[in-house]
Amino acid sequence: MPALDEITARRQIAEVAREIYGRKLSGASDGNLSIRLSDGRFATTPTGVHKGRMRPEDVVIVDAAGKPQGPGKPSSELALHLAAYQARPDVHAVIHAHPPMAIAYQLAGGQLSEVLVSEVVFACGIIATAPYSRPTTAQVPEVLAPFLRCYDVMVMARHGSVTLGPDLDTALVRLDALEHTALIYCTVKMMGGAEPIPPQEVDQLFAIAKPQPPPYRQPGVACPSPEPVDERLVQAVLAALGRR
Repeated sequence: MPALDEITARRQIAEVAREIYGRKLSGASDGNLSIRLSDGRFATTPTGVHKGRMRPEDVVIVDAAGKPQGPGKPSSELALHLAAYQARPDVHAVIHAHPPMAIAYQLAGGQLSEVLVSEVVFACGIIATAPYSRPTTAQVPEVLAPFLRCYDVMVMARHGSVTLGPDLDTALVRLDALEHTALIYCTVKMMGGAEPIPPQEVDQLFAIAKPQPPPYRQPGVACPSPEPVDERLVQAVLAALGRR
């Protein structure tokens, strides 16, 4: 999909930012959005501006290195967006949000990568959970880099979500699907749990939904596991081995 001009990108970012806040997918000043422009620059939300009151003129334009090309200060998570664009030429929009049900389910130990309902394959593919990284620091793009290469929908442990798309509407649809799926999963967990769809049937769903297999389902492509290793378990095992 072709990249957008600056005027259109400003309008789209302001509209989607207001929608995300209005639907409580992020707090007033939380999260950030960006779009790849046709001239190689990027349009992004500014830092500290109320998403529910976002105007096109509030949007900040930056160059490929993240340097502002006009007034305004870009989001403190801009490096995350730039890392996504560098890793994925097919991505033209990025949304980082704080969807409450998705975060709650991850904090409670739920695995969003499980396929409990068929629709998640069509809307999100596999939802990956990246290990914890300290917000607004260089840790974020560093930890997320391998996930950005492979997945379209990610939850950052104890932080928020990242959804990628060929356009901003697709990234928003994936954010909505993530939160809707998490709501279902949370409800199921409170009601006693449910068995995932068998792997063979998941294969059939992917064949219908995505004729071109995503990277994490292609042989020989090095993608991280969609669920991070429990570091406490790792440390416990190492400690136990050290005592022998």
